[in-house]
Amino acid sequence: MKTVVAAIDGSLATTPVLASAHALGAALHAGVSAVHVRTDGVDTPRRLAHRADVPLRILTGPVLRTLIEVGADPDVVALVIGARGLAPDPRVLGGTATAVATTLARPVVVVPPDAEPRAAFKRVLVPLEGNQPTSAAPRSLIRSARGHELDVVVLHVLGPDTIPSFMDQPQHWHGAWTREFVARYCPWDVDDVDVLTRVGRREQLIAQSAREYDCDLIALGWSQNLTEGRARVVRATLRRSRLPVALIPLPAEATAAVGLTSGRHSNTPH
Repeated sequence: MKTVVAAIDGSLATTPVLASAHALGAALHAGVSAVHVRTDGVDTPRRLAHRADVPLRILTGPVLRTLIEVGADPDVVALVIGARGLAPDPRVLGGTATAVATTLARPVVVVPPDAEPRAAFKRVLVPLEGNQPTSAAPRSLIRSARGHELDVVVLHVLGPDTIPSFMDQPQHWHGAWTREFVARYCPWDVDDVDVLTRVGRREQLIAQSAREYDCDLIALGWSQNLTEGRARVVRATLRRSRLPVALIPLPAEATAAVGLTSGRHSNTPH
């Protein structure tokens, strides 16, 4: 059975993590469970999981290795984890969340401790740069949600140097351009996709657009590289958004195709 797993620790992030796991499980037609790797007392995680009506497993062992083993189970379709334990923490991701997100070959849904939990995920924002290798990253997540009335909003951000010359006549280009963009870069077998085009900086516009369009979730394909100077868009989105952010690993061939493994410049949210 497909399962969404919530990794909880009893911190302030636990309640929104459990709520987000519930909503994601419903959207993906998957079961929901929680795990707590015991490092100290278990009363708070057990109480919060019971309150959320989520079955909880108490595990022992090294935290990171144990969570990676849980997330690598073939039945697990996503792992939901708190970005950090406390809202005032200046880091966009705590140490455990960073290690899990950069290691696990599964979608990792990162939930800020001050998130406003939604009872259901009805609308997901998918930022796309407009290249075929990276557009495949959200495919499994979105296809799993088919039939659940999940609205897909694609955000394509143009920089000042990438605006087509014909954009000054939107009545002539927008409809045809949108149809071609969806056909080429949204291979998800979804009938209805809304495409937003914005001009500016992706770091600012992703979280802003998610708020404006009342989205419940942001889905970002990424190369799982959080070293210094990388993942600029991912970092900014995690810092600015109070919504859960699904970080979806790009296939190895996709990272190579867009030049991520060689260190060449790319607009992918790496």
